[in-house]
Amino acid sequence: MLFLIAKETDTAKLEKLVEHVHEEVDAVTAPEQARIALVHKHFPKFADYDVIEYDERSETVRYHETQHLEQYLALAEEIGAQS
Repeated sequence: MLFLIAKETDTAKLEKLVEHVHEEVDAVTAPEQARIALVHKHFPKFADYDVIEYDERSETVRYHETQHLEQYLALAEEIGAQS
């Protein structure tokens, strides 16, 4: 979700998110690995908490602004920068 927050938009195409995860996450060695993880693991979890909606037909993710999540992510980023 940092991708959507950083881009200051509430929607993104799946392919852009796949590219981002593949480029940024060392453990992801192929775009298809990122796609599978996003669609089958991460999107359903975020959707369960009403953080996103994922439209399978258009392959579009819509982020629902969540103040507590954004505060947590900012804190996590700050802690990571201190390490």
